[in-house]
Amino acid sequence: MTLFFADTSAVAKRYVTEIGSAWVRSWIEPGAGHLVVISDLTKVEMVSVLARRRREGAITAGDFTLLQNAFLLYVDTQYLAIGIQEEVLARARRLLDAHTLRTLDAIQLACALQVAMIFNQPVTLACADQNLLAVATAEGLTPENPNSHP
Repeated sequence: MTLFFADTSAVAKRYVTEIGSAWVRSWIEPGAGHLVVISDLTKVEMVSVLARRRREGAITAGDFTLLQNAFLLYVDTQYLAIGIQEEVLARARRLLDAHTLRTLDAIQLACALQVAMIFNQPVTLACADQNLLAVATAEGLTPENPNSHP
């Protein structure tokens, strides 16, 4: 069993077919036997991703509703969501001081590092952002870019 922390760019590939979707689905589905952790931030970012796709015409309003409902169901039944507590925010501030990161990436990474601390085992960060993956590597996480798995 691998402990995956999936940021929104990876989770989205389960719901919207694009490069890396098959790879994400290979480990994110419950039958794969992995623990998949997301941050509470992903609950908002994922709806943003779907809403943007709807506005751009890439998905229909009906697809938006179905995908959003599936995601929210899976949040409750298939993913472990980690809260954004003060400890996570403090770690995010330290990450921003030490590395070149965007705010939300620092929060996602801080959540992943919190997961590693809580479970006391290696964490694979699934993310499609090369900069975030590089910083995650420097911080001791195992990086996986779904876009490297066409």
